[in-house]
Amino acid sequence: MKDFLKQNGIEHFAVVPLEKCKILKEYLLTKNGFDKNANVITMLIPYRTEKKPVNLSVYASVKDYHGFVTALSDKLDRYAKEKYPQGRLKLFSDHSPIDEVHACCISGLGFIGDNGLLISEKYSSFVFLAECITDLSIQELGLNYASDNGVKECLHCGACANACPSGCIKRAGGVDDFDKKAVCLSAITQKKGELTEDEIKMLIDNDTVWGCDICQNVCPYTKQAGYSNIEYFKDDVITTLNEDVLSQMDEEKFMSRPFSWRGRGVIERNLKNCKERGKEW
Repeated sequence: MKDFLKQNGIEHFAVVPLEKCKILKEYLLTKNGFDKNANVITMLIPYRTEKKPVNLSVYASVKDYHGFVTALSDKLDRYAKEKYPQGRLKLFSDHSPIDEVHACCISGLGFIGDNGLLISEKYSSFVFLAECITDLSIQELGLNYASDNGVKECLHCGACANACPSGCIKRAGGVDDFDKKAVCLSAITQKKGELTEDEIKMLIDNDTVWGCDICQNVCPYTKQAGYSNIEYFKDDVITTLNEDVLSQMDEEKFMSRPFSWRGRGVIERNLKNCKERGKEW
């Protein structure tokens, strides 16, 4: 299993018993035939490349990570049928039965920042999280359980809170310390309907038409963070998203982008609002 993961670009992974994880969607465990004796292989999927995006979040500049996860899941299925015909393995990401951030923390893959994101010492917070749940033992997997790391938090230096353009991280002091009345700029760029003048100004002032990486970029762990070695994320990176780039995307290419889930209308609205106020890329 270690060789399989590394061959597919997963360098950081660990195993914890399912019973130590926070169960959020028990029906997904039941549906896939897992009980409390299952094991969880947590893993980090780094996605940041050396191509720095101009007006969109890093995760949106690369292809949709769900495509990578789907391909990895298919490979895992084929590998498991050959290597572990007696076992059950299932890959999850995003739509998961467990709290992924908590699981990665207790397995030693990172700690929680004041912005609520998992921070890896090697990749900072520019990682997607995934996990393989299995009824195989660690002996069968050829792996060892991670040490009991507990849930650790960041330095609480205040950098993300001070830089947040919407002020949704009120102050450094805990991962639950958010201003519930303020809305993250990333969420503003993705909301449907019309934006207010203040919201449009926030997009323009912070050079974005989709997403926001400000709290991640100012994090001290990002200064020394490495880039992804996974070829999937290095291919077809969009550094600048404008009307010309968007119009040249056929439906298949558009659907391969992380912002496609909202449809073209939201991106087109953001670009139009910025253009009407003199901001173009």
